Amino acid sequence: MITKRAARAAGETRKTGLSVAKTTATARAGVQAGKRARLGRWAGVILTVGATGGCGLLHQAAAPTGMERQIHEGEQVSAATQAHASPAARSAGTGTGSTSTGGTGPAAAGVPAPPATLGKIPGKQVTAIGDSVMAASAMALAAAMPGIYIDAKPDRQMPAGLAIVRRLAETGRLRPVVVVGLGTNYIVTTKQLNELMKVLGPDRKLVLINTYVPDSWSKQVNATEAAFIRQHPGVTPADWFDTIRNRMNLLWPDHIHPEIPGTYVYARMVRRAVQATRDVATP
Repeated sequence: MITKRAARAAGETRKTGLSVAKTTATARAGVQAGKRARLGRWAGVILTVGATGGCGLLHQAAAPTGMERQIHEGEQVSAATQAHASPAARSAGTGTGSTSTGGTGPAAAGVPAPPATLGKIPGKQVTAIGDSVMAASAMALAAAMPGIYIDAKPDRQMPAGLAIVRRLAETGRLRPVVVVGLGTNYIVTTKQLNELMKVLGPDRKLVLINTYVPDSWSKQVNATEAAFIRQHPGVTPADWFDTIRNRMNLLWPDHIHPEIPGTYVYARMVRRAVQATRDVATP
């Protein structure tokens, strides 16, 4: 009996041992499976981040350079000068000392009278149309001539500038003195300049800013404008080429756009040219 009981106990012990072993193995397998599942989930997260955030980091647009920020801020200043233009300054023929008595004078026809010979020409009598060089200098330009109307954008060429001048003239918003600084992005032709003069009419003054660009058409632009000014003594030059050519340290590395100190030089040059129009007789 004792032997049989011992045998049964031994068998039960073996069965229990096997059960425990099976249970332990099952538990271990579950733990391992759980670990694998968690690792799989983290791997998925890592791959997702790599496919989204990582890819975004790789393809994220480069941060704007100092020059790009300056031009963009200049565009904002340009837009602000347009938005803040006073109603009187927006209307052609106002603020110039010209009045109409019979409804047939220049003011009544929507054409401004020329600025008075005496006294400085205020910014509210000036419209400036330009490209990225003017946009880069817009803050200094607005400070040098408070009230000036600036419309300057990158990549602009003369045909687009002509369209803006024409639209302002047709809506009675083109001021007595018009500054045009185009030619950085492509050539300017005599035909375009003649068209510009036609849009301006006989009672407005034109200031032409030439270019300083390390491209082949810069010389052509400057030569065309110089020849046009010789043929039209009423047009006032603003010689950016001669002003900046020996002061390259005032330009960004592209050798086109002025850095902040250079914008003050640009603005003073434009202001001098605008004031010089007082001594130019209209046709």
